[in-house]
Amino acid sequence: MSSSNKASTLAEQVAVKQLLDDEYVSIFHPEKMGNSLDIAFGGCTIATGVSAAYQSVGPQYHAYSISGNYLGPATHDRPIYAKVTKLRDTRTFATRFVEMSQKKDDGTRRKCAVMIADFQIQERASLLEYTTPPTRKYTSVNGPAVETAPTRDEMNAILVKEGKVTPKQVKDQDIAFALMKRFFITKEVPEGIFSQNLHGFAKNATTTQDHIPFVKKTSGYWARSHETLENEGDQIAGLIWWMDAGLSLLPLAHNHMYIEDAIACSSLDFSLRLFANKIDLSQWLFKEIMTIHGGEGRTYSEARTWDTKGKMVACMTQQSILRPNAAPKAKAAL
Repeated sequence: MSSSNKASTLAEQVAVKQLLDDEYVSIFHPEKMGNSLDIAFGGCTIATGVSAAYQSVGPQYHAYSISGNYLGPATHDRPIYAKVTKLRDTRTFATRFVEMSQKKDDGTRRKCAVMIADFQIQERASLLEYTTPPTRKYTSVNGPAVETAPTRDEMNAILVKEGKVTPKQVKDQDIAFALMKRFFITKEVPEGIFSQNLHGFAKNATTTQDHIPFVKKTSGYWARSHETLENEGDQIAGLIWWMDAGLSLLPLAHNHMYIEDAIACSSLDFSLRLFANKIDLSQWLFKEIMTIHGGEGRTYSEARTWDTKGKMVACMTQQSILRPNAAPKAKAAL
């Protein structure tokens, strides 16, 4: 991929231009992140769909639910197209069906994902207002301000100094998640597993959660975008990009395993629910992630996000494929 096709900011990564009344295309190509396969990060695909959906509704509408399915991986050498179908337009609600695809070399289209995006106008009042906190106490969430939390580089330097991870493992993590670093500033919470095992790259590292049940283990970190995004469509497209990151890998990383321990590990579906009409990615947001169930070759995991005032602003759930490596064939007896 030439440098001219790479987005330098999150706003560029989620940007689309209109081709027809109902069709849009990403201005920049999707890119790789986290996966060892030569495919694009799925968050790029669905962010394109969100941007297209937002361009088809008026400014009075705010997304509250965005759900869909991945149909196949996108490649990182060509743009993503998004076709928008209007399913509902009322004074209160709007619903859009979005198909994301890429052009193959022969000119035909291959679908990558589909989604339904639901929008609602601002309600005049809420009968009830309540929220739930993170599942455990994190140093920078329940104690000192986020500014006191270590950056990922600072946290990794501590782990290397203590002999818990190797410089090579840190380098491997930096390469795999370089796209995240390009778009976001992140702060680690020492209590989270990802902060202790480099998102699974140091899979044999001992963590402070090794003694608790698998489904009670959590990871978490703070993040904010490098730049201020100009409109709500960019904000929510950027949010779904960020919320998608790491959920398929989470069950492995929380269980002293990683990509090499599975023959297939990728997201199958997604459901983003929004609890605030105004979300600003340039302000600190805290994300906690956990896995809930595994079986039938699939996993089910969740990410929850709060602002600095402790209000949950969004959550995303996903099912992912997780197939074990094939068992080695037994040698025939002579």
